[in-house]
Amino acid sequence: MVCSNLLPLSIGPLVMKSHVFTSWIWVSLVIFSTTLAHGGYHVPYLFSPEAHDYHHKVYNCWYGTLGILDRLHKTDRPFKGSVEERRHYVSFSLTPVRELIPDPPKHCRTPSPRQCSSNTEQSAD
Repeated sequence: MVCSNLLPLSIGPLVMKSHVFTSWIWVSLVIFSTTLAHGGYHVPYLFSPEAHDYHHKVYNCWYGTLGILDRLHKTDRPFKGSVEERRHYVSFSLTPVRELIPDPPKHCRTPSPRQCSSNTEQSAD
């Protein structure tokens, strides 16, 4: 935990011999960014956490914070064209982004296609 969480956070200010106040601001911004990325909410007027949520969904893409190295190494390809990519923007609306851009409908997962068609026929009545 120390190597993966605290070391990357503190190495910059330690190497650059930053002032305590500058280090405090840096740590506050990093903790806020981490909370925003892992919170699961698309907060209006702030950066979208959709790319990071997608990274936790599939685990083999979108490793970086800004996406620059992901584009360079082409690890952002699965993200391209996904619903999450369409939601990945700064929203200025109070309407949740998942309502503005909903998930595509899930296919029927019943064992028999006949059950799927009978369910849709019944719901149409």
